[in-house]
This record gives sequence, C-alpha cells and structure tokens, in this order.
Amino acid sequence: MSITQAMYAGASALTNFSESITVIGNNLANSNTTAFKASQASFEDVLIQTVGNNGSGNANQVGTGMGLAAVQQNMTQGSFAPTVNVTDLSVDGRGFFVVKDLSAAGKTDSTGSPVDTFYTRAGNFRQNEQGYLVTPGGLVLQGKEIGSSMTPIDINLKPFERDAGLATTLVNFGVNLDTSATVFDPAASFDPNDSATYNFSTSVRVYDSLGAGHNLEVQFRKIGDSTWQWQAAVQASEVTEGETGLQVLTFGSVPASGTAPTTPYTPGLLEFDDHGRLLLEGSTPMTVQFLGGTSSQDILVDFGQAVDSGGDSTNDFVLKEEGDLAYDSTLTAWNVDTSTSNSSSTTSVFGGFSTTKQDQNGFPRGNLDKISISGDGIISGSYTNSRTMELCQITLADFDDESALSQKGSNLFAATTASGAAHINVPEGDRLGSIVAYSLEQSNVDMSSEFVRMIATQRGFQANSRIVSVVDGMLEELLSLKR
Repeated sequence: MSITQAMYAGASALTNFSESITVIGNNLANSNTTAFKASQASFEDVLIQTVGNNGSGNANQVGTGMGLAAVQQNMTQGSFAPTVNVTDLSVDGRGFFVVKDLSAAGKTDSTGSPVDTFYTRAGNFRQNEQGYLVTPGGLVLQGKEIGSSMTPIDINLKPFERDAGLATTLVNFGVNLDTSATVFDPAASFDPNDSATYNFSTSVRVYDSLGAGHNLEVQFRKIGDSTWQWQAAVQASEVTEGETGLQVLTFGSVPASGTAPTTPYTPGLLEFDDHGRLLLEGSTPMTVQFLGGTSSQDILVDFGQAVDSGGDSTNDFVLKEEGDLAYDSTLTAWNVDTSTSNSSSTTSVFGGFSTTKQDQNGFPRGNLDKISISGDGIISGSYTNSRTMELCQITLADFDDESALSQKGSNLFAATTASGAAHINVPEGDRLGSIVAYSLEQSNVDMSSEFVRMIATQRGFQANSRIVSVVDGMLEELLSLKR
C-alpha cells in the first residue's frame, strides 16, 4: 500500500539525515584537530517504483525513499600555524607523511597488504627515548638515507648524536715570505726550538684519528735570493713519551716517475721567480702518530699552485676518499698545474711576512647540537665542533585518489583499492609539495559551511518526521472507517 511506503520513505530520510548530522558533528568536534580533513554526506534516491503508465505511454514512477550515497572527504590543505619545535612539520602541497607501527612490522591482512604502514598530514613529531621521530601515538616517521635509492628507513637521530672527528690529511697554506729577510747558510742548523735559526713561523690546528687537536708549526728560513727551506714540527710530548720541545716531522723523498716515496728527509724547499711567484713546491706526506691510542696518519702540506712546468709534486698525491691520502702512481712525478694564476699560492715579495690562506681538512669530535629540516625534507645536524652534516631525508607519499583513503583515527589514513598504492618520493619531487618546519597544518573544517548544512539537515529531518506523523494519522483515520 502506497500510504505505508510513504512512511518508509520518511523513515529512510530520518535515518540518513541522522547520519548526516553525525558527519557534521564530527567535523565540528575536530575543528581544532591538527590536519583534520572534513567530510560531507551526499544522498541519492532509492527504490523507485513504477505504478503504471500515463496516457502518452510514459511510466508513472514513485520514489520510496532516500539513501546515503557517500561520505566524501575534503582533502584540501588547511592553514599553517607556527610553533617553536623544529620537528613540527607541515606539507605545503600534495603528499602525506609515511609512518610505521614497529610493533606490527611484517604483519599483513587477509589480502596480503601490510598493516604496519599509515599516512598522515599531521606532522607533530617528537624524538622518543630511542631517537626515533614519532607521532603522538608512537608511529615512526619514514624516510631514506642521503644519496641512496628510495629504500625506506625508520628516521632515527640517535646514530647521529656524535661526530667522531676526522684525522687531518691535507693542510693548505698561502704565505708571503718577505724578500728582505736574512739569508741563512743551508748547512747551518735548522732547530725548531731556536727561533734564531729561521726567519718566520706560522701554525695551524690539526686533528688526529680520535678527533683530538694538535698545533702544527711550520717554520721558514731563507737560503738564497729566491729559495727558502721549510719544516713542520709538533710538540714532542704529543708523539713521544717524556720528550719536550718541538719535534720536526719528516717526509719521504720526491719519487721518481711512477714510484712511491722512499727515503725520509727534511727540510722542504720553496723556489720563486723574479716576480715572487712560486716556481717549485713539493713534498710528500709526513707520517705522524700522536700519543693516546690514535693510529698513524699522513699529512700533506700544500703551498698552492706552482707556475713552472715541473714544480708541483704535491699534485702526485690525491685524496682518493675523505681522510684517505694516497700516492697516485699513475701520475708523473712533479706533475704540474700549468695555470699562471697563483692568487692562492705562497709568494715571496717585499712587505713583511703574512699568512694569506690557512685551512686543513680534519675536524675535532662534536655532539649534535640542533637539527634543521629543509623544504626537500633533508634533516641536517649542527654539531658543537661547528660542523654541519646532512643526516637523512624525509619521504612523502602520494595517491591517485587521496579522497578514497580510509580513515583510521589518530589523524591516520590507510591505502585502499580505490585510492591506489602509495607513490613514494622525496618532497618537491614529481608533484609532491615541500616541507615546512616549525609549523602544523590546521583542520580544514569551515565552521560557517557546517552550520549552514546543520540547519538544512535539521529542516529536512523535521519535514520528514512530519511525514511520518501525517502518515500515522492517515492510517489511524483509515482504521476508523469500520466504526
């Protein structure tokens, strides 16, 4: 009977408007939830009944209710709120942070899909006691190693808490040796502890394999109009038990072509042309082992570019890897840099002694002081030894249909068949957005729109409840006909 169907139609509306008001209530309840994505209920008509045909042959159809077609998520980006924590992160643009539940690692559901991986726009991460960057619920942020492929890793800062330091292997000097200096007899003593046996000296801080610092003093004496000798010395007590004063370091003789250095010697030699430009500078590495359990290390001193064809034997030594100084037997001894620009080289002109350049490639031990996170997701660490190092990189996930992700609570989403599999890449890669540190994405709930929908839903509910009341009255009137 159609009058009964009218009641069912009104009842279906009451049921589905109740679902709609629940969606609205959930949106308003989460209007201050970090990175919350609002939802909206949409409806469809159902159970269309054909009750006959009209005079033109068209069917007479009567609707018998409505249903909930979908609850669609609004995945538009919310506004950003600044914070004071560097690990508070927002994604400016497309993409989701990837987080993992380590307690469920390796577990899968009935379809074989992993159940330990989730996605979130809420970037309120903190470092836990184990060093992991985690969500408030303890899920671990995912990323990749610097320079590696996209193999995922759990982001853990604990392995980066300390910088072990690096032994010095190369020292670069640029000095000016005053041409008016006193000339010494090359056969006279060149005593590192007697300043009367040399003209000038300068020093640089070098580091051993444990990151401890030592002063390396370089001394120069003039032995001809355009020729100087030099030697390098360290505190004897730092290399030999019970010794005092300075101890000169020796280096191997300049090798013949294609051979390794052999006989140790000292001092070194510097020669200049009539314009004070460096014609010849060459030395092999000096081997030294500092006390305190450190391993031996080679230190090469480079005074810059020599402009003569055959004046720069230090070019025969190359840093094959960081901290690994090795003789390259494939090069010809005295392999010269033929550039005529020696702006960074040692010179010998009038005007007094000066140091124009001084650096070395070692560094001391240090502790991680603070981190920074760039737009492309690279986490960099600043250490107490003034070093800055890239530690790891955050990755983001994108989906073919992000609105089809399944909500899992706690600001988490999971991939579904409709959303498609996650596409993992670094921030600012492909169509992914960038990461903004010191900020959190806010809820995208529009309260004014929610209140408008609330009023419309309320009116719809009231109207349909009135239909149920009217149909009930009609049925009562129908039943009274027998009286």
